[in-house]
Amino acid sequence: HSHAHEGHEDTHEGHAHSHEGHTDKLHSDSDPESTPERTTMDIWYQALVSTALISVAPFFILFLIPLESNSAEYAPLLKVLLAFASGGLLGDAFLHLIPHALMPHSHSDDTHSHSHSHGEEGHSHKHDMTVGLWVLAGILAFLVVEKFVRLLKGGHGHSHGDTKAQSHLGGGKQSQDSGKKGGKNADKQKKKKKSKGFLPDIKVSGFLNLAADFTHNFTDGLAVGASYLVGYNVGIVTTVTILLHELPHEIGDFAILVQSGFPKRKAMYVQLLTAIGALAGTVCGLLAHDVGEAAIDWILPFTAGGFIYIATVSVIPELLEDTKFWQSVKEIIALLFGVAMMVFISLFE
Repeated sequence: HSHAHEGHEDTHEGHAHSHEGHTDKLHSDSDPESTPERTTMDIWYQALVSTALISVAPFFILFLIPLESNSAEYAPLLKVLLAFASGGLLGDAFLHLIPHALMPHSHSDDTHSHSHSHGEEGHSHKHDMTVGLWVLAGILAFLVVEKFVRLLKGGHGHSHGDTKAQSHLGGGKQSQDSGKKGGKNADKQKKKKKSKGFLPDIKVSGFLNLAADFTHNFTDGLAVGASYLVGYNVGIVTTVTILLHELPHEIGDFAILVQSGFPKRKAMYVQLLTAIGALAGTVCGLLAHDVGEAAIDWILPFTAGGFIYIATVSVIPELLEDTKFWQSVKEIIALLFGVAMMVFISLFE
């Protein structure tokens, strides 16, 4: 019996070897065709145009959404969109970002994946732990930032109980302080507001969401840049996938921004600023493929933590306020729809 079992293992190993050989052959086949035709200039041009397309396409779709502000008349629609947003964020975190972060080691190079199959489970377990810790780090970082900003705003948390209505419409007194941590994008947008002499009360969640969106777009950019280095077709496929996955995402983000106090137009333009993250990611992906691999190890799970925090802490509590039966049914359907879109996209990847 033991002999037969050994034999079985051998053939299994043989299978793994032939499979590796097959992938190698594919690479060597596609390489000669793609290298002479595509100059570095071409690759950069294609990658950057693709990233710009991914960033701009959702912008035009937002024009079609009949949501002007977070006033009472738009509340039911806003809540449905927020439910969709939380479904999308959670789906993205659990079905896209975390699985991707768990994977890189198996597909980054063949020798590594081969050593795994021989039973180096200790390593993969340690890697899984690291990913989990980064997710928690993301959640905690967002919590700490929100705490810090609320303290700067002068204990917005304390007044929450008595002036619930006011604080939900307005948020804090000053969106200026939030700019400090929202990365470059929130900073830029803070300046933009000042120059217009219009400083609405904006909730912390809006800036947190921008920060998360910025890092998320950065990883998307990395993926686009790295994929175009592999080959033109791979690049196209990646671009289409990311575009499909960005559309529901950007609609959700737009709803979160409007809910945190941005008027429609401003929410759209601020959203467009996060594209800087995507372009920066593309450039990094093109400049150093290895940097991309290393970054994915922690950026993806960290962003996932941010998404989980925003969905569960900033968005879902909004859905729990003044609950009505049919409105709740619509919200739950929207949430499931948000998750379903992410499932659909993950399957096609």
